[in-house]
Amino acid sequence: MAMLSSLASATISVLPGGSIQSAIEAAEPGQIIEVQNGTYLEQINLTKSLYLKGLGRPIIDASGKGSAITISAGGSTLLGFTATGSGSSSEDAGIRVLSNGNILKDNVAVKNNNYGIMLYKAEKNTVFLNSANENQKGGILLAYSDNNQVWGNNARGNGNGISIETSRGNIIHANNLMENAVGISISNYNFSESIIKGSKGVSIQSGSSKEVAVYNISEASKSPSLPSTNILYDNMLQDNRQDSFDDGRNQWDNGTAGNHHSSYDSREEGCKDRNRDGICDSSYSIQGGSNEDKWPIASSDAILSYRSRGMEGFEMKMEQRSYLPGSDVAVAYLAPGNFSGWAGILRANQPAVGSGQRDALSRQNLAGPSGKLNLRAPEQEGPYEIRMYNMADDPMASLRFNVSIPTITATPASLSTCEQITVNYTGAPGFENDWIAMYESNSTDSSFITRQYLEGNENGTVELYLPDPGRYMLRMFQNDSYNQLAASNSIEVKEYSGRKVIASPSHVAPGGTVTVTYWGAPASGTGIIGMYGVNRPDKFALEKRALGSKNCGRMTWQLPYEPGNYDFRMFYSDITSEGQGAYQLLGQSNGVTVG
Repeated sequence: MAMLSSLASATISVLPGGSIQSAIEAAEPGQIIEVQNGTYLEQINLTKSLYLKGLGRPIIDASGKGSAITISAGGSTLLGFTATGSGSSSEDAGIRVLSNGNILKDNVAVKNNNYGIMLYKAEKNTVFLNSANENQKGGILLAYSDNNQVWGNNARGNGNGISIETSRGNIIHANNLMENAVGISISNYNFSESIIKGSKGVSIQSGSSKEVAVYNISEASKSPSLPSTNILYDNMLQDNRQDSFDDGRNQWDNGTAGNHHSSYDSREEGCKDRNRDGICDSSYSIQGGSNEDKWPIASSDAILSYRSRGMEGFEMKMEQRSYLPGSDVAVAYLAPGNFSGWAGILRANQPAVGSGQRDALSRQNLAGPSGKLNLRAPEQEGPYEIRMYNMADDPMASLRFNVSIPTITATPASLSTCEQITVNYTGAPGFENDWIAMYESNSTDSSFITRQYLEGNENGTVELYLPDPGRYMLRMFQNDSYNQLAASNSIEVKEYSGRKVIASPSHVAPGGTVTVTYWGAPASGTGIIGMYGVNRPDKFALEKRALGSKNCGRMTWQLPYEPGNYDFRMFYSDITSEGQGAYQLLGQSNGVTVG
């Protein structure tokens, strides 16, 4: 006997032990059916447009046969159900949609023997805020289904997280896909047709094989209203054996943001975020073809910082490593929730054990399990440590830094054009974007000739050269700003009057590179340099390059992979451009040995 009740034909209520299908058959199109919490062992089919609402997330168990829920009539809403135990045939699913314009919200499709949620020849449906977990073949499938919206769903522990087969115009957005064999698989499909965006984890976390697969794509859609490629952005790909795969012609960013690849989101993996905009400074190549994510999303580990982990989860982090005397020292810290203690600056040679607040040159009590330390650097230059102690003065963590006044010197003070200038610097703060630049004497800070980032190094050497005579100097700046830290001595550069060519180094591995410096190029701008085997005639260069009108300059060349001896020759012009009877040799380099 069906256990259901009706309130003025507006709402039908199904109680545990009743039949949901009987309620569907008794309802009028557009009517609301409320199903109370419980387990219903049946396969239901919405054959008319209805609002089916679960109260307390009732379970519909297909008991291994067919689909738990089928939506045959368009314009229906399914809200708040758990669908489980489907059959294993290709037509079965926890929730199967065979019609258009439906809404699926806040449902759970779990432990089905085929797909959790399946859209088959279904258009303009909205599938959002559902979960599809531990389904044998896949979490969510769109087959021959166009112009649907699938967003905000969770798919975990399935075969595929989301599969799109021969479907187009779909928007796949902000889904969280974890621990699936394949996160998103797009296959057998006339290309062009879906937009995939905002899916957190565009596939597996700690899963197998690959995360995003795009296969068998042939030609773009002829419909002007549809996109000409798949667009994937704001997806989180985390802890996968293979983050992504694409052998088609898809776009892995929206022009300003791409995807978060856990295999490429930190400095150690090649992602650097110099300007701290949350985007890696370089693109990420997608396996399977020539696609690349031009705007991969960076993690906080893409920003250079200095960390020290201590005992029992203690940690400190600072963004620079060298400070001016008396300047502010900002440090972020983490500690256990019940921790009580203090942090302070001590001399680096001060023993960690046995030291206390009396030894701190600057100190601060810790307020809470995390926060910021605002300390003051000592006035005396030298090495120091920031240390965290408990109230018994037991050391918990430490982080070393330096106090120094930045310096910069250039040698030699007098040289010829294009000769090497060696720049030694000390005391840079240690930001990744600290930089040194070359200037004409008395020019403004923004009028630099060339600059070089210091890559977080406090001390080091930079090598530069200048092609034009004049008086110059170098200046050091902090963290991509014009906050000048130091300026060098003056450098006098004189015109070199002779002609010569130098290649360095003189011995490289096969395919290695050399720097070729030349002097005495013709002012006419017709000059060229060629790379040769040492016994090769002038007209048979392995490679030729134009020099321009500068008297001197530098070039980087890649040597052949074939072992042997090579040299570089400078000529007045290319014989074919001047109609000469022979090349006019102006200079020839030393030999370079490959092998």
